Order: sequence, then structure tokens, then C-alpha cells
Amino acid sequence: MYFLKLFFVFLFFTPFAYADGKFYTLSMCLTKDYDGASYFLNRYLDEPQANIFIVKLEDGHYLTTYGSFNSREKALEFMTKLPQRLKQHKPFVKEFDYNLADDKNTQKYIFHKESLNYSISVCSSKEYKNALGCVKEYIPNQKSDVYIIKDDDGLYKTLYGAFETHEQAQRFANTLADVTKSQGPFVKKLPYSLKDQRTYLERIQKRESKQTKAIDADQFVKFEKIVINVDSKTHKMSLHGILDGKAVEIKKYKVSTAKKDMPKPLGEGGITSISLHPHWYPTQETIKNFKKTKNIILPPVVPYGNPHNYMGEAKINLTHEVNGKNVFRIHGTLNESSIGKSESGGCIRMKNSEVFELATLLQKYSEKKSIKNIRVILN
Repeated sequence: MYFLKLFFVFLFFTPFAYADGKFYTLSMCLTKDYDGASYFLNRYLDEPQANIFIVKLEDGHYLTTYGSFNSREKALEFMTKLPQRLKQHKPFVKEFDYNLADDKNTQKYIFHKESLNYSISVCSSKEYKNALGCVKEYIPNQKSDVYIIKDDDGLYKTLYGAFETHEQAQRFANTLADVTKSQGPFVKKLPYSLKDQRTYLERIQKRESKQTKAIDADQFVKFEKIVINVDSKTHKMSLHGILDGKAVEIKKYKVSTAKKDMPKPLGEGGITSISLHPHWYPTQETIKNFKKTKNIILPPVVPYGNPHNYMGEAKINLTHEVNGKNVFRIHGTLNESSIGKSESGGCIRMKNSEVFELATLLQKYSEKKSIKNIRVILN
């Protein structure tokens, strides 16, 4: 989408009396889910100048509003100062009979500047295929991820790397190969983060080694069944496909499994859902444990990209249970040095690039076949 991909902190809010007892704000966007509302904020509100509210409506939709005013006139005045990229969404003044900050279905945020807003623009092409061709011709020995976007001018841009600051991007640009520099690359600031997969058309991941071979998605979806087998003693995961009743090994991964003193899920089960760039919904037990052992106060929902989101780039929810609890997943990690060890609380951790690859393939497979055709065996 983490691709969201926003950093939010709750604001402490002191209610104040409005002139006519009404609450005025600008209605900006109506979406089907919370992620859509977050994406709108990330894409169009780079540096917000007022309070932002995301309201969950009775029909289940999410309304994104901008600003809080004690009169319609002040709301209209604020609207005239909006940048053109916001005006094109045709905002209008919306009136409420109550203060949105006091409503249980509303979340009020201010977000910090989103990370990974900078990249190196290498090529600009009229056609998508030429943007892809730029990677092969002008980016040898790829040292970072490459992104293909369709920019506001209608052209396809080949972007090399994703960075938090202009300085980081410029340092990377100084190390580019001569053939890359021949294209006149420059640091490009984006109004959105490359953490969110919806901001780019394609992400070409850094080649970690010559032995690493991408799995062909078209071949992957042809299997009748997918079997994931995890051995907690060796910390190895094997991915198999079943075709004509025969098992074909597709790939092996090194993973992290439960600590020795932790109860761990065992046996055969399935998958309930797959999420790329996920939010993390820690249990009450986890929240209490983090506060006690790490002095970290976790919110009920930890958004993708938050430094305390332990899901990494993807999560795959499992049906396995231990003592009646069904909270086990295959997911990424904030600490890849823990891979290959008994370090988790029961979940299976993977390298972020690998869990993203696996989750993407399983998501495509479940869309073509069925998520019920994916089995997970934990030993």
C-alpha cells in the first residue's frame, strides 16, 4: 500500500464553544475503507495546515474532512486558500451538530512528514514499456529498488531508490554508475510516499544476489494447491505447489519462530487473510506487555510505517490456535537479524522483501483459485 503507508499521532484536544453551536469543516473525500482515507491524506495533504478528521459514517464509509471552524464564513475563507490539487476534489463546507473530536467514530490526527518522499528520476517516457526498458539499459548492478510511476504530466517516470530526505537522495545520486549519470538524473520530491504500493505502477526490487530468482506469478497460479511447511527446529520454510497430485518445491526461506518458552501453533491449517503494507492490531495482552517491558505505549491500531509496527511489509493471518487464541501470522519484522532464530511470540517472521514476495503471490493465487487451496503446516 507501509506502500498506507502514514505516520500519525493523536492530538490532545480541548473543546471550545462554537458561535452558533455548530461544527464546520471541509468535506474532502468519501472512501469505502480506512486505508482509502489514509491514502487520500498521504497523496494530497503533504503538509496539512489544519486539523484532519476521519469520520466513520453509519453506512460504513469513511469521510475525510479538513479543518475545524466556528462559522461557515471561516470555513469558506479557508477553502479559498487550498492548493489547486485539493480544490480539484471539489471540497465543500459540511456542518455537524457536534464536535467531531468528541465523537467515538471519529479520529483526529496530525501527521508528520511522510518518509520516502524523495527519489532519483532517471528517465521520462511517453510509454510504460520504455520506462521499464530504462531500468535494463541505464541502471546496471541495481543497488536499490526502482519504481515506475505515471506522473501528473502524463509521462511515465523511472525512479531509482526511495529516501526520507533530499540529502540522502543526493548522496545516493553521487554514487550512480556513469551510464546512469548519462541520463541526467536528479533528485525528485514526491507529494506522496513510495512506501504505499498504490503510489507506483511497478516496483522492481533490488537484486540481493545472483542466486535469487523471482517466482513466476503466472506459473504459480497454475498449481492446484499451495503448501507452506515451517520447521521450527531448523527455522526453515519451504513453499511447494501441487500439480497433478505431485509436489513441486518452489522456494525455501529462512524464518524466525517462537521462543523456546512460548506456546507455538502446530499442525495443519489455512490462511484467513493476506495484507500488504499492513496495519498492526496488537492484543490487549501485547499492549500491556509493551508498556511493562519496553515502556512503549501502543495505540489500538499501529499504522503501516510506524516505527512500532512489527508486521513489516506484509502479514498472512493463519487459522492455527493455541489455548483458544487465534492471533498467529506469517509476517515481516523490524529486526531482520532475528531471522533464523527462536525469537518470536509464536508467529513466523520473514525478511521483509521475502514476506512481501510471498504475500503478493498468495494474494494473486487466492484471487485466481481460492484461499482455501493454501495450506500451512507448522512443525
